[in-house]
Amino acid sequence: MLGLGTMGTAIARAWHAAGYQVTGWNRTASRAAPLAAEGAKVAATAREAVAASDLVVACLLDGASVGTALTDADLAGKDLVNITTSTPGTARDRAEWAAGRGARYLAGGIMAVPPMIGAPESGAYVFYSGSPELFADRHDALAVPAATRYVGADPGAAALHDVALLSAMTGMFAGVSHAFALMRGTRVAPKEFAALLVEWLTAMAGYANGVAVHLETGDYPLGAPRTSP
Repeated sequence: MLGLGTMGTAIARAWHAAGYQVTGWNRTASRAAPLAAEGAKVAATAREAVAASDLVVACLLDGASVGTALTDADLAGKDLVNITTSTPGTARDRAEWAAGRGARYLAGGIMAVPPMIGAPESGAYVFYSGSPELFADRHDALAVPAATRYVGADPGAAALHDVALLSAMTGMFAGVSHAFALMRGTRVAPKEFAALLVEWLTAMAGYANGVAVHLETGDYPLGAPRTSP
């Protein structure tokens, strides 16, 4: 496990609790102390961590950090799963880079926050894209920290799904904030209005199904969007 920040530690901890032999590495060594105290191995360098296992998972700051960490690591014959937040283009470039170094490659997009990791009922999952063979071979291990959703052989697909869902979420949050701002200064308590918002947004969520129908059929009728074909 390369990267033992809050998310990386949560993922490594889930594997360790499930009985997997975990070797972790972090650029700031002190961040690895909690995991080491629980019995996991900690490597002094990323190269040493990579050498310890055929499955290498990177959860680092950004794409550049992944390249820097793996500069002198021997990736030949390794399975590299990169769950660092990325863009579709960067993921495709990294997949090419990994193949040139003799590794199979899988990109990931984490749809969760650290407290959801390792909690089966939390709803956490990770989008994966890239080598279908790697995903099939490593599925059981990858499914330990969070559920898995494979979205295709294109290495950029996981990052694209990630940013698309987060974009929808961000737009919703902005709308919610605007709605509260409009109600400010009224006699309606925020908690009371929040209940109305949740009810309304839940009812409107089906609009996405209607948009999907329009996009797939090319039929854009006037009036309320359909929620089913």
